[in-house]
Amino acid sequence: MADRLRPPRLQTDAARKIRLIDFETGKATLQPEHIDWLDQTLGFLPATREFWVDLFGYASKLGFRGVNDPRGSAALNQTLSFERASEVVRYMEKRNKLVTPRVRRFLARGDEDAKGPAGDDSPEERAVEVHIFLAKMPPKPPPGVEEEAPCPGGKRYMKWSVATPFGVTFTPFPGLVVTGNVVVFRRDEAPVAHRPYLSPGVGVGFSYSGPKLSKIKDMIKNFLGHFNYSGMSFSSVTAETAFNFRDLDGATCQIISAGGGIGPGYQKARLDVSGKVWFKQSNGKCFFSTREFLTNVDTSGKDLQLGVGGSAVGGPLIDLS
Repeated sequence: MADRLRPPRLQTDAARKIRLIDFETGKATLQPEHIDWLDQTLGFLPATREFWVDLFGYASKLGFRGVNDPRGSAALNQTLSFERASEVVRYMEKRNKLVTPRVRRFLARGDEDAKGPAGDDSPEERAVEVHIFLAKMPPKPPPGVEEEAPCPGGKRYMKWSVATPFGVTFTPFPGLVVTGNVVVFRRDEAPVAHRPYLSPGVGVGFSYSGPKLSKIKDMIKNFLGHFNYSGMSFSSVTAETAFNFRDLDGATCQIISAGGGIGPGYQKARLDVSGKVWFKQSNGKCFFSTREFLTNVDTSGKDLQLGVGGSAVGGPLIDLS
């Protein structure tokens, strides 16, 4: 193994892992050996989103910039380890845009794991560990590493399934389509849970007018009282940005659909969901912004329809639970 590449100290089942060592004292610049390994790893990553990246930054106990006080040295080393891990993730992000949402764990460990005595500046301690997992589900933290605290709003999840079991389409006048779709989200990470939402919307499209609106409302209420999740056509998906049920309430849902039938029928549909959410950037910091939750999800399947035709509409999700 090259002089600046070592086996990682953290024990994980990552498919590819390394400890990049010998960062220059007090600096975060990548060394040539680091870059070579990262380039090989970027070529190793699949074209799908089914991979995860864990990053851990480290520093020696020497401290830097002339700070000799142990408390000051520890604080500066924390920052330095953060900068080193950031340098690694930035290099990867610039060359593969899929990396950013797949960074599951980003920890600046400072000098807390350094094995040497105070003042030690061993190359092995000036390091960043990179662990690449090939898996659908996010990896658990390695032994001795605590799970990171979630961003405001609680824990969020990446693995979901979606169904659109009930659709309403009617045309008040030619060229204007008014719809109401029931969208059921199933969280596939433990504990598994379902929750139905109504996605009302107005858009331009074509449609065959069905029953009167008052009758449609009554049928929706009756249908909602008889949910049978086991019979729905769910589509499994990995989120673009982790979210939870609370984030979905008020999020924007766009559905492009075409279907037929008054009563049980078949709907061909694709769905996009976006909204404001707290999320962790690849450097581990929480940020609040509008993000895509799900994109281009095929939710085609059997459903209950009122009206036939096609439309492309968007509107807010309303919690029906």
